[in-house]
Amino acid sequence: MKLLCNVCRLSCLLILATAFVLAQETISISGVVRDPQGAVIPGATVALISRDNAVSVKTLSDRAGGYRFEHLLPGLYLLSASAQGLETSQVQTVDASAGSRSEADLHLRVAAVSATVSVTASGTAQTTDEIAKSITVVSSETISFLDKSTITDSLSYVPGLRIEQQGGPGGVVSIKTRGLRNQDTAVLIDGFRFRDAAATQGDASALLQDLTMTDVDRIEVLRGTGSSIYGTDATGGVVNIITDAGGGETRGSVLLEGGSLGTFRGRAGISGSMLGKRLGYSAGIAHLNVASGLDGSLPDRTSTAQGRFNLALSNNTHLTGRIFIADSFSRVTDSPTAIGDLPANGVIDARPLSNAELNRYEGGTPVSGLNVGDATFIPDADNPDYNRSARIYSGALSLNSHMGDAIGIVASYQGLSTHRNFDNGPLGVGFQPFGGNEIFGYDGIIHTATGRLDWRLGKYQSINAGYEFESENFYGNTVEPTPADNSTANVTQRNQALFVQDQFHLLDGRLQFAGSYRAQFFTLDAPSLQPSTSAPYASMSFSAPPTSNTWDVSGAYFFRGAGTKLRAHVGDGYRAPSLYERFGTFFSSFFGYSAYGNPELKPERSTAFEAGVDQSFWSQRVQASATYFYTRLHDVIVFGDIDPTTDPYGRFFGYLNTHGGIARGVETSVSIAPVRRLNVQAAYTFTNAREAAALVPGVFQTYVTPDHQFSILATGRVTPRITLIFGTVIASSYLAPVFDSVTFASRAYRFEGARHGQAGGSYRLPLGESSAVRFFANVENVFNQSYYESGYRTPRLTATSGLQFEF
Repeated sequence: MKLLCNVCRLSCLLILATAFVLAQETISISGVVRDPQGAVIPGATVALISRDNAVSVKTLSDRAGGYRFEHLLPGLYLLSASAQGLETSQVQTVDASAGSRSEADLHLRVAAVSATVSVTASGTAQTTDEIAKSITVVSSETISFLDKSTITDSLSYVPGLRIEQQGGPGGVVSIKTRGLRNQDTAVLIDGFRFRDAAATQGDASALLQDLTMTDVDRIEVLRGTGSSIYGTDATGGVVNIITDAGGGETRGSVLLEGGSLGTFRGRAGISGSMLGKRLGYSAGIAHLNVASGLDGSLPDRTSTAQGRFNLALSNNTHLTGRIFIADSFSRVTDSPTAIGDLPANGVIDARPLSNAELNRYEGGTPVSGLNVGDATFIPDADNPDYNRSARIYSGALSLNSHMGDAIGIVASYQGLSTHRNFDNGPLGVGFQPFGGNEIFGYDGIIHTATGRLDWRLGKYQSINAGYEFESENFYGNTVEPTPADNSTANVTQRNQALFVQDQFHLLDGRLQFAGSYRAQFFTLDAPSLQPSTSAPYASMSFSAPPTSNTWDVSGAYFFRGAGTKLRAHVGDGYRAPSLYERFGTFFSSFFGYSAYGNPELKPERSTAFEAGVDQSFWSQRVQASATYFYTRLHDVIVFGDIDPTTDPYGRFFGYLNTHGGIARGVETSVSIAPVRRLNVQAAYTFTNAREAAALVPGVFQTYVTPDHQFSILATGRVTPRITLIFGTVIASSYLAPVFDSVTFASRAYRFEGARHGQAGGSYRLPLGESSAVRFFANVENVFNQSYYESGYRTPRLTATSGLQFEF
C-alpha cells in the first residue's frame, strides 16, 4: 500500500511538472523569405543554429514565404536561407531570450559568393566574417553537384588537402593536410572523434574507405592545429562531417545510379519533425556496390545507415542523438614492389611493368621470366583470395540544458565500435599463406563521456569549459593455417582531459579573439597476450605517458568597409600513442614473439602557425583568400631500427620517439559568382614538407606530398532546371615508398601527379509544389589519364548516370 501511495505521488508530480513545462511560453523565431525584388519565396531552405551549437535545425518556407522555429533554447542564433537559382541570404544574428518571439525576414541575393556558418573552428557556431582560422565548408549544394559516392572524394577541391586512394573503389584512402601525415588529421562526425582504436596509429585512416554519402548535410574542414579543442590526431587539421539536423516539414529523396566498373548506388533519406515540432529527425540509408572494379575482379560493397534526432524535453532542455552503422566488403591487392636494374641509392623514376607482363606475373610467371624492359616497379597485383571486411557502429547522445539565457550545460556520450577482418588464402603471387587461410582481426571499442559548461558574458564574450573521459580497447586476433601460430592481444588504456576556451569580440564585432587550453592525462594497463608463454611485457610495470598540455590562440580584424579580414592562428598539438604503437606484437610458434610496441612512448608534439588575409569585393561576388602556414613536428613516433642491447624490451626494430620535421607553404583560393547561377572556385597550394631524418639515404622530402596542387570547380545553372559542372585537380610529381624484395627495404620513387578531371550535368523536372525528379550523369577522369597512386593502379575514364526523386 505504501509503495502504491509513493507511485501515485510520483505520478502526480510528473503530471504537474509536465503541465508546467507545456504551459511555459516557448521561444520562437519566425519571418518571411523574399527575393531581391521583395517577392516571397516558397520552398526556400531556412537554417538555424545556436551559437553554442546546442540547436541546429532546418525548415522550408510555406506558400507565403513564411517560416517558423519553435521550442528553442534561450541564446544567440545564426539564421540564413537559400533557394534554387539564388544565393543564400546574409547570415543574421537573433538574440532569443526566455519566452521571446523574435521575427527576422531574410532576403536572398541574385549573384554572390554564399555566406557560411561553421561550427568546427571553435566548436561553436561562427559566421564567415568572424572565423579567424582556415575553414572550408563543402555545402549540401556542392555535395549534390559533385555526386560523389564517398566523403573523401567530396574533399578533392579543398585547399591544402591531398586525398589519395590507393587503387579503385574500396582501396585504402588517406587525407594529408598541409604536407603532414595521415594521423595528423582528426575526423569527426557531428563534433565527436571518429577513429579506430585497433588501427596502427589509432586514427581514422583504416575506416575512411567505408564513409559513403548517406545523411550528410555538409562537411567542414579546418586546416591548422585543433588539438586544444578536439584532442588527439588534430595536429594538422580537422574534417567534421555534419549530418542532417532535420526539423521542419517532412522532406526526402531516393537516388538510384549505375555505370562503369559495374557500379550501382542507391540512397534514400527523409527528415522532418513530429510531436508538434518538438522532435526533429533525419535518417538515411545507402548502398554502394562495385561489382567488377579494376580488371573486372576487384569488387567493393558498402552499406550504411545514419540517423539523428533532436527532442525538446522542455523549453530549457534538449536531447540530441545520432547513430551511424556501416558494413563493407572489398578485395585487397598486393602492395607494389620494386623491379629491374635499380640504382644503389637516390630517387627512382616510377615506370610501371606493362599490363601484359603484369597479367603474366599474376598468372604465375616468376619475376625472372618477365620481360621487364625499363620498368622499375610492379603495380599492385591481383590477389584472388585476399579480402577485407569491416563493420562500424557509432552512437552518440547529448543533453543540453540552459539555466537562464546565459548559462548552458552539455553532457554527452559516444560509443564507437569498429571491426576489421583481413582474410588471405594461399592463392596469388609472392609470399602467401601455406596450407590454408590466414585471418587477421582488429576490434576497437572507444567510450567517450564529456561534460561542458557554456557561459555567455553578454553579447561580446563566451566561455566554454569542461571535462572529458575516454576509454579505448584494442583486441587483435590472428588465426593461422597452423593452430599453434594463433595469437590474441587485448589492451585497454584511459585518458582524461580538462579544457577551457574563451572567445570575445570588440569594436562592434570587427575584432575577434579566441584562446583555448587542454590538459590530457593518461593511464596505462598491462596487455593480455595469448599464448602467454614468453609473452613480452609480462609482469612489468609501466609509467603512464606524461601529461599533454596544448594551447591555441587566434585573432582576426575585419575592415567592413573594405571587405578585408586579417587573421592569425598559432597553437601546439599532440597525438597520443596508439595501443598498437605501445603493445604491437607478432607471434609465430617457430620464432616466438616479436615485440614492436613500446609501452612508455611519449605523445607526439607539434607547433603550428598561420597568417592570412581574406578579401571580398565586387558586391561580394568575389571572395579571395591567401594563407601562409608553418608546422613543426617536434616529437613523433616512427617505426625503425633499434639497438637491442639498449632497448628495455630487446627489440631489433619497432616504434620509438624521435624528431619529426617541418611542413610550410602557401594556400590561395578564390570564389567567383560573375553572373547569376554561375559559381567558380579555384585553389592553389604550395607545400614544402621535409623530414628531420632522411627517409632513405639523401632523401628528406616528405612522402606523398606534391609541392604544387591546383584545383578548379565550376558549377552553373544554364536554366533553372539544367545544371552543369566541371572540375579538375592537377598536382606536381611526388615521392612515395615502394618495397624492394631484394634489399628488404623501401626505396623512394618519384610518381607523376594526377591530372584528374570531372564533368557532369543534371536536369530537374518539377512534379508538384514540393516534389521533383532529377536526372544526372557524371564522368570521372575525363582526360582518360593512366596514373598510379604510390604504385597502385587507378581507373581510367568512367561514367555513371541515374535519377533522384525529391519530395
